[in-house]
Amino acid sequence: MKHRGLEEIHPVLSIVSALASAAFALGTALTLPIAGPAPAVASPAAEIEFRLAETAPGPGLTRFDRQGQAVYLHPEVLISAADIASADQKVEPLWGQPVVSLELTPAGLDQLARITTGHVGQALAIVVNGSLLTAPIIREPILAGRLQISGLDSLEEAKDLAHRLGWAAAKPRSLAEALGGRFGL
Repeated sequence: MKHRGLEEIHPVLSIVSALASAAFALGTALTLPIAGPAPAVASPAAEIEFRLAETAPGPGLTRFDRQGQAVYLHPEVLISAADIASADQKVEPLWGQPVVSLELTPAGLDQLARITTGHVGQALAIVVNGSLLTAPIIREPILAGRLQISGLDSLEEAKDLAHRLGWAAAKPRSLAEALGGRFGL
Protein backbone atom coordinates (compact mmCIF):
# COMPACT_ATOMS: atom_id res chain seq x y z
CA MET A 1 0.00 0.00 0.00
CA LYS A 2 1.37 3.31 -1.04
CA HIS A 3 1.08 6.26 1.39
CA ARG A 4 0.02 9.57 0.02
CA GLY A 5 2.23 12.51 0.64
CA LEU A 6 1.05 15.55 2.57
CA GLU A 7 1.05 17.60 -0.62
CA GLU A 8 -1.57 15.24 -2.17
CA ILE A 9 -3.90 15.39 0.88
CA HIS A 10 -3.65 19.16 1.50
CA PRO A 11 -5.92 20.23 -1.46
CA VAL A 12 -8.58 17.74 -0.34
CA LEU A 13 -8.45 19.05 3.24
CA SER A 14 -8.76 22.63 1.97
CA ILE A 15 -11.91 21.76 0.00
CA VAL A 16 -13.44 19.90 2.96
CA SER A 17 -12.62 22.81 5.26
CA ALA A 18 -14.17 25.32 2.83
CA LEU A 19 -17.33 23.21 2.49
CA ALA A 20 -17.64 22.91 6.29
CA SER A 21 -17.29 26.69 6.68
CA ALA A 22 -19.91 27.32 4.00
CA ALA A 23 -22.33 24.85 5.62
CA PHE A 24 -21.86 26.54 9.00
CA ALA A 25 -22.42 30.01 7.49
CA LEU A 26 -25.57 28.85 5.69
CA GLY A 27 -26.91 27.21 8.85
CA THR A 28 -26.31 30.44 10.77
CA ALA A 29 -27.91 32.55 8.03
CA LEU A 30 -31.03 30.39 8.02
CA THR A 31 -31.71 31.26 11.65
CA LEU A 32 -30.88 34.96 11.56
CA PRO A 33 -33.74 37.36 10.91
CA ILE A 34 -33.47 39.32 7.70
CA ALA A 35 -35.56 42.29 6.72
CA GLY A 36 -37.72 42.60 3.66
CA PRO A 37 -37.03 45.48 1.28
CA ALA A 38 -35.17 48.07 3.30
CA PRO A 39 -35.10 51.72 2.36
CA ALA A 40 -31.76 53.31 1.55
CA VAL A 41 -32.76 56.15 3.86
CA ALA A 42 -35.32 55.63 6.57
CA SER A 43 -38.50 57.34 5.44
CA PRO A 44 -41.96 57.25 6.88
CA ALA A 45 -44.29 54.63 5.50
CA ALA A 46 -46.80 55.91 3.01
CA GLU A 47 -50.35 56.18 4.27
CA ILE A 48 -52.62 54.81 1.57
CA GLU A 49 -56.40 54.56 1.61
CA PHE A 50 -58.84 53.16 -0.91
CA ARG A 51 -62.32 54.65 -0.47
CA LEU A 52 -65.49 54.76 -2.52
CA ALA A 53 -66.07 58.16 -4.13
CA GLU A 54 -68.90 60.18 -5.62
CA THR A 55 -68.98 63.04 -8.12
CA ALA A 56 -71.59 65.02 -6.16
CA PRO A 57 -71.56 66.18 -2.53
CA GLY A 58 -73.62 64.31 0.03
CA PRO A 59 -73.99 63.78 3.78
CA GLY A 60 -70.84 62.40 5.40
CA LEU A 61 -68.73 62.78 2.25
CA THR A 62 -65.42 64.65 2.28
CA ARG A 63 -64.45 66.86 -0.64
CA PHE A 64 -61.06 66.33 -2.29
CA ASP A 65 -59.75 68.24 -5.30
CA ARG A 66 -57.42 66.89 -7.95
CA GLN A 67 -56.47 68.86 -11.04
CA GLY A 68 -59.47 71.18 -10.76
CA GLN A 69 -62.04 68.42 -10.23
CA ALA A 70 -63.92 67.80 -7.00
CA VAL A 71 -64.41 64.24 -5.77
CA TYR A 72 -66.40 63.38 -2.65
CA LEU A 73 -65.09 60.48 -0.59
CA HIS A 74 -66.93 58.14 1.74
CA PRO A 75 -65.40 58.04 5.24
CA GLU A 76 -64.76 54.27 5.36
CA VAL A 77 -61.23 53.16 4.49
CA LEU A 78 -61.71 49.94 2.52
CA ILE A 79 -58.07 49.06 1.77
CA SER A 80 -55.00 50.41 3.62
CA ALA A 81 -51.24 49.83 3.76
CA ALA A 82 -51.89 46.86 6.08
CA ASP A 83 -53.59 45.12 3.13
CA ILE A 84 -50.57 45.47 0.83
CA ALA A 85 -48.12 42.55 0.64
CA SER A 86 -45.70 44.20 -1.81
CA ALA A 87 -45.28 47.26 -3.99
CA ASP A 88 -43.08 47.81 -7.02
CA GLN A 89 -42.57 50.71 -9.42
CA LYS A 90 -42.76 50.05 -13.15
CA VAL A 91 -43.29 51.80 -16.45
CA GLU A 92 -46.53 50.76 -18.17
CA PRO A 93 -45.30 49.37 -21.51
CA LEU A 94 -48.16 50.50 -23.75
CA TRP A 95 -48.23 54.19 -22.77
CA GLY A 96 -44.83 54.57 -21.10
CA GLN A 97 -46.39 56.00 -17.93
CA PRO A 98 -45.04 55.33 -14.43
CA VAL A 99 -47.18 53.02 -12.31
CA VAL A 100 -46.96 51.34 -8.93
CA SER A 101 -47.90 47.66 -8.97
CA LEU A 102 -49.43 46.36 -5.76
CA GLU A 103 -49.92 42.81 -4.59
CA LEU A 104 -52.43 42.50 -1.78
CA THR A 105 -52.44 40.22 1.23
CA PRO A 106 -55.03 37.42 1.21
CA ALA A 107 -57.35 39.56 3.39
CA GLY A 108 -56.78 42.57 1.11
CA LEU A 109 -57.47 40.44 -1.97
CA ASP A 110 -60.81 39.28 -0.50
CA GLN A 111 -61.77 42.83 0.47
CA LEU A 112 -60.89 44.28 -2.96
CA ALA A 113 -62.84 41.50 -4.71
CA ARG A 114 -65.92 42.28 -2.57
CA ILE A 115 -65.62 46.03 -3.13
CA THR A 116 -65.08 45.87 -6.87
CA THR A 117 -67.76 43.21 -7.39
CA GLY A 118 -70.36 45.19 -5.49
CA HIS A 119 -69.54 48.64 -6.86
CA VAL A 120 -68.99 48.30 -10.61
CA GLY A 121 -69.58 51.71 -12.20
CA GLN A 122 -68.57 53.66 -9.06
CA ALA A 123 -65.32 55.48 -8.41
CA LEU A 124 -62.69 54.02 -6.09
CA ALA A 125 -60.48 56.80 -4.78
CA ILE A 126 -56.85 56.26 -3.84
CA VAL A 127 -55.58 58.72 -1.24
CA VAL A 128 -51.87 58.81 -0.42
CA ASN A 129 -50.65 60.78 2.59
CA GLY A 130 -53.89 62.77 2.71
CA SER A 131 -53.86 63.78 -0.97
CA LEU A 132 -56.17 62.36 -3.62
CA LEU A 133 -54.02 60.53 -6.15
CA THR A 134 -56.69 59.19 -8.47
CA ALA A 135 -60.32 58.06 -8.49
CA PRO A 136 -60.83 55.60 -11.35
CA ILE A 137 -64.20 54.07 -12.16
CA ILE A 138 -64.49 50.38 -11.31
CA ARG A 139 -65.13 48.79 -14.73
CA GLU A 140 -65.12 45.16 -13.59
CA PRO A 141 -64.38 43.13 -10.47
CA ILE A 142 -60.70 42.88 -9.55
CA LEU A 143 -60.27 39.31 -8.35
CA ALA A 144 -56.55 38.60 -8.74
CA GLY A 145 -55.23 40.70 -5.84
CA ARG A 146 -52.85 42.59 -8.11
CA LEU A 147 -53.47 46.11 -9.30
CA GLN A 148 -51.65 49.15 -10.58
CA ILE A 149 -51.81 52.75 -9.46
CA SER A 150 -51.43 55.12 -12.39
CA GLY A 151 -51.86 58.88 -12.62
CA LEU A 152 -48.47 59.56 -11.08
CA ASP A 153 -46.66 62.68 -12.20
CA SER A 154 -43.20 61.14 -12.65
CA LEU A 155 -41.13 57.99 -12.45
CA GLU A 156 -39.51 59.45 -9.32
CA GLU A 157 -42.93 59.80 -7.66
CA ALA A 158 -43.71 56.16 -8.57
CA LYS A 159 -40.36 54.99 -7.16
CA ASP A 160 -40.91 56.94 -3.95
CA LEU A 161 -44.44 55.63 -3.46
CA ALA A 162 -43.44 52.00 -4.18
CA HIS A 163 -40.46 52.34 -1.86
CA ARG A 164 -42.56 53.70 1.00
CA LEU A 165 -45.36 51.17 0.45
CA GLY A 166 -42.83 48.34 0.24
CA TRP A 167 -41.16 49.60 3.40
CA ALA A 168 -44.52 49.65 5.18
CA ALA A 169 -45.27 46.09 4.09
CA ALA A 170 -41.81 44.69 4.92
CA LYS A 171 -41.71 42.37 7.90
CA PRO A 172 -38.61 40.74 9.41
CA ARG A 173 -38.27 37.09 8.43
CA SER A 174 -35.70 34.33 8.34
CA LEU A 175 -33.80 33.30 5.23
CA ALA A 176 -35.72 30.01 5.25
CA GLU A 177 -39.03 31.96 5.09
CA ALA A 178 -37.62 34.20 2.36
CA LEU A 179 -36.73 31.15 0.28
CA GLY A 180 -40.32 30.02 0.62
CA GLY A 181 -39.60 26.38 1.42
CA ARG A 182 -37.21 25.83 -1.47
CA PHE A 183 -34.41 23.33 -1.07
CA GLY A 184 -36.31 21.41 1.61
CA LEU A 185 -35.83 24.14 4.25
